[in-house]
Amino acid sequence: MNAQIIETIESIETRIIDLPLKKVHNHSNSSHAHQSLLFMTLRTSSGVVAYGEGGTPAGTPFWGGESIETMKEVVDRYLAPALIGANLFGHETLLHLMDRVASANFFAKAAVDVVLHDAVGRILGLPVSAFYGGRVRESMPVLWVLVSGNASVDIEDAERQIERRRHRTFKIKMGLSDARSETERVVQTVKAIHAMDPRATVTVDLNQAWDFPTCTQYLPRLQDAGVAMIEQPLPRWQLQGLANLSMRLNIPIAADESLWDFRDAFTCFKAGATGIYGVKVGKGGGIRRAYKAAAIAEAAGIPIYGGMALESSIGTAAALQLFSALPTLAWDCELVGPLLLADDLATTATQYREYEVVVPQGVGLGVEPDLDKINFYSRKQ
Repeated sequence: MNAQIIETIESIETRIIDLPLKKVHNHSNSSHAHQSLLFMTLRTSSGVVAYGEGGTPAGTPFWGGESIETMKEVVDRYLAPALIGANLFGHETLLHLMDRVASANFFAKAAVDVVLHDAVGRILGLPVSAFYGGRVRESMPVLWVLVSGNASVDIEDAERQIERRRHRTFKIKMGLSDARSETERVVQTVKAIHAMDPRATVTVDLNQAWDFPTCTQYLPRLQDAGVAMIEQPLPRWQLQGLANLSMRLNIPIAADESLWDFRDAFTCFKAGATGIYGVKVGKGGGIRRAYKAAAIAEAAGIPIYGGMALESSIGTAAALQLFSALPTLAWDCELVGPLLLADDLATTATQYREYEVVVPQGVGLGVEPDLDKINFYSRKQ
């Protein structure tokens, strides 16, 4: 006899959390000193309470079009009402219900998807990783982001991370000023880091800052200096340009802004527009759809790394649950949101040790929210 588990969704509530960063975070087209997150609370028909979190970089629409305010509005007005009364255990149906009422809105849907996963995990008494085959790793190497735009500052920062055995893989943010001076800055930084630790890996992220001629002029210099990977040097729509750069260089070109859900993954892999795939729960539309994209990458022979959107320990736990179950994670992960935020939203902060980040052990996402801090940092409506 087949018995279907039925547990319906009674309510989904949201609130905006505003947190300061420890230092300014620079992108090619934006700088921010705060991070806004959408905190989720879900209640089921049997009284189970689950929690989740989602957000975009800075909480503003500069990166992906969504802002924390649009996320909350879309969830409150469209996504949550579509799911009330639905069976929590019909996950593909829940995704379909969200798609029917809202196109795209990947970050908003991801926030809902995270709290759905936490609810199921709490009911079954299992970690989310169990839904995707179980863990193959209990911790994973984690990179550090160098964001100051100043070579001396970034070199000092990298030296501290290496000495403390926190990180020896680094991502340098580029595209803040003219290409020539930016290249000189990064070359200087890369050489200094490799002098500190020859085992260190350095990548760069241009966040769509350059055009194709600029890339052909300066990316070879970055390759020669020892940069291991170039992330999104061209605007997101230039898939052919990304593919052409990949053929010119001996290091991977990674699409990020060009690649959202698992359908985009198929398109980018087929076009040869990316040599690495950064799995991101928020950008990918949630845990389940990010897992689908990772499976497409595995089938295409594309190595992956685990990305972030500056989440607290709650959102970071969601990503860790997924990344811990992926068969391979060749380029490690960048889950350092909890280290960049001035405060955290979980009762137990994400653990970092010996260049790695540790997967939490509890059920669901594996963490519990600190409700006092949630209340303290909640935006007044």
